Amino acid sequence: MAALYIQRENKGASWQVWPAPDAIPPGEIREGASYLFELRECDEAATADLLLDDAPLEALRSLDLRTAKWRWTPGFHAGVADAALRIPGAGTRHFTITTDPDLRKLTRDDFDAMVREILEDTFALFSLSAFRTGIARQRGNQPPPLARLEFLRSRCDELLQSVDAILRSPRHFLCAEQITLPAHQARRATGPEILKSFRAGVIRTERPGLSRLPQALGGRLPAHITVRRHRNSVDIPEHRQIKACLRSWAAWLSGIAETLAKAEPSDDPEILNTAGHWAVRARHMSRKLQSTSDTGFMSDVSEGPAALQMSSLFRNDPVYHRFYRLWQDMNLGLAALSGDFLQMPLARTYELYELWCFLRLLRAAVQEYSLDGITLDSLFTTDAVGGLTLQAGAISVPLGADKALCFQRQYKEYWLAPDGEGSFSRTMVPDVVLTGTGLGDGLRQVIVLDAKYRINDGLNDALNSIHTYRDALVREADTGECEGIVTAAYLLTPHVPATDTDFRTTPLPGRLFHPQYRDKFRFGAVTLRPGMSTDELRGTLQTLVADATQTAR
Repeated sequence: MAALYIQRENKGASWQVWPAPDAIPPGEIREGASYLFELRECDEAATADLLLDDAPLEALRSLDLRTAKWRWTPGFHAGVADAALRIPGAGTRHFTITTDPDLRKLTRDDFDAMVREILEDTFALFSLSAFRTGIARQRGNQPPPLARLEFLRSRCDELLQSVDAILRSPRHFLCAEQITLPAHQARRATGPEILKSFRAGVIRTERPGLSRLPQALGGRLPAHITVRRHRNSVDIPEHRQIKACLRSWAAWLSGIAETLAKAEPSDDPEILNTAGHWAVRARHMSRKLQSTSDTGFMSDVSEGPAALQMSSLFRNDPVYHRFYRLWQDMNLGLAALSGDFLQMPLARTYELYELWCFLRLLRAAVQEYSLDGITLDSLFTTDAVGGLTLQAGAISVPLGADKALCFQRQYKEYWLAPDGEGSFSRTMVPDVVLTGTGLGDGLRQVIVLDAKYRINDGLNDALNSIHTYRDALVREADTGECEGIVTAAYLLTPHVPATDTDFRTTPLPGRLFHPQYRDKFRFGAVTLRPGMSTDELRGTLQTLVADATQTAR
């Protein structure tokens, strides 16, 4: 029987991926490596094709006529890849391959968390701006950005799992209903029900002879009797809302699929998923959601509003609460929010991390330094139909009159800069800069923060950037000499370090996080990880400012 296997190039272990996929251990299939697919025991192996995300793989020569081989190099792509095996005479077989992130990075779940928190931070900051308008839902005739499609795809899979859990054990309630039955079928009718039925309908009279009716009825009986029955029902408001949401999302995704199918594919080589490919994915998600809305007891649920209302069931039942949380995520993904940062696939997570760090720190700074003098209008632009665009380049947000938080501020050569501050070599663009005189000691501070979506040993290679920023950003003094303007430089990373008592005995990269090291050199790294609470973010901001404003030793 034909079967398809995958194995690491130049390594012996292999796993079957079709027709009965094996459980592949986490980390065995990851980005940045090279793998071989091998189709075995297939009479049509010589003419078979294998495609991943609609791209044909490199075919290799095989000495066995019943075996076909392909080489696959995922590159910097972590996530789910759609595979198609085409065998002449046997049709096309579809399956998926999940690629784990490189060990120096985090997981796909962190990508989803960053997209969710960017959207949440955007809405929270937008509410503090001068704009007095709501954020509309994305219209179905406009293609959404790739990052939101990636996010919605992962939420969709979780949604289906949560609905399956509800379908296995739904909440019921005892429902009373009035039904009208022919007299000979109403065997359990009570006296009051029979008497009430005399008020309407045909009354039948018993033939002369021995009567089988109670004497009080006088030989008369209604032709139809209305009785009251109790039955278990699943037609509760929560189920009606869930069903309506599933159908609403299915309709929205169907419209997006049609729009993407008509759109021109992107010319950006880094955008691995074309519009046509995402149209297929959106249509597939739409069908699954629509099918789920009519599965099991859902077919007996009536119509309701396509919005969840918090109730004791959504609050207290873990299964229903999970659906409510995912409903909130879907609302974030469906909102009419756009921006250049959303036009990136999972392969460019590091760019998303840079903006995520800025928005997380900005939201923490708004809470830390109060609202007086903070202007957030430069972050957003709106359109007439309620859409919101987040600006994501060369942004400077004033935090009062004496400090500001900048994202991707450009430092040109210092002799070309209007304020006389810049680089002495080339234009430099640090990810985040916190600057001003209102950071605690009364002196002007320039704290450079470089976001690096790396962990473990990958951080060692990232030190060059903050060394460069600290040494190359200068201004011209009154004497004509150049003097540095950077008072502190730190890496922002999701890495969680292990440190010793003394920073001198702590190996890299843990040494960079050591409080003594940061305090002594005003240089190092801090942890900024998806999922951190608001209090943790404020604590991180306070730590950065405290380290940077200490008196030099």
